[in-house]
Formats: sequence, structure tokens, C-alpha cells
Amino acid sequence: MGDHDLLDIEEWELVLNKMLMFHFNVSEEIKSVVQAIRQEMKPELIPLAEDKATFGKSIKMAIREMWSLEYEIEELQSKFSHSIGTVDLENLDVDFIEDMMLKSKPLQSVLCDIRSRQKVKLEETKKAFGDQIKDLEPKKVTRPPKAAPVEEKPAEPAAAAVEAPAAAPVSA
Repeated sequence: MGDHDLLDIEEWELVLNKMLMFHFNVSEEIKSVVQAIRQEMKPELIPLAEDKATFGKSIKMAIREMWSLEYEIEELQSKFSHSIGTVDLENLDVDFIEDMMLKSKPLQSVLCDIRSRQKVKLEETKKAFGDQIKDLEPKKVTRPPKAAPVEEKPAEPAAAAVEAPAAAPVSA
């Protein structure tokens, strides 16, 4: 593992939290533009509101992609902890430790792959939004739990027109 750069977890958290603050700020800007459109009857501000909303969606997508990688790590950790079961510290033996090490070896390569993808995503996010978030204070938000997979059912005519619900909102 010494042949490549490791992901800086603190930097990952900082950028993610700054992205959350950036999304919050853009949402607030959109609110003020929409209020100005309503109060002052300025239809010329509608394209500005639409542009800001589209930009806000790109920020939200970047945040969700970062969270998606965190969900993968959480799932990997959960699988590992289930595979080793509960540890009886009183009766811990060499066989158990060897078995645990053998089980963890394949997971290390999966974790390394996820960390590499996190590093790429971090660089992409900094490249796309770095100048805009560099002076922001981080916004701490608890990542929503991963949504359970939705079973696909045949679409009914009325249900086909309804848009699927979005994942948990990003702003707090």
C-alpha cells in the first residue's frame, strides 16, 4: 500500500462539509431571488433563479456522490464485522486471529479501490468548486442513512406521471 498516495480523510470531510455549506448558501440565494420575483414582479429574474437552481443541483449531485462512496465503506465495514461475529476476548486464540486476517485480506483491496475513487472524487470536487468553497466555514450535517432499495413494480398509468421521490435533502 506504500506505492500510492492515501486519501486524506480530514480533507475529505472538510471539502464535503464546505460543499454542504455552499449548497445551503446557493439555496438561500435562490430563495431571495424567488422572493424578489414575487414581491417586485420582476419576471426578468426568472432565468437567474433557474440558473442558480440548476447549479444547486450540480452541487447536490457532487455531495450525493461523495456520500455514496461513504455508504460503500460503511457497507464494507458492516460485512466485515458480521463475518467475524462477536469477539470473545477471554478465549481469543491464534486460529481466530488468523481466520480474521484471511477474511480481511480481500476486503482490503476493495477498501483500497473505494479510497482511490474517493481521492479521484475529492480532486474532481476541488477542481470544480474549490475556488467557490475555499473561504466557507464547514457545515456539519449528519449523512442520511442509505435508502433501502425500492422494489420495481409495474407502473400504473397515474403513478407513471409522478416523479420518484428524491433521496434525503442535503440542506439541514
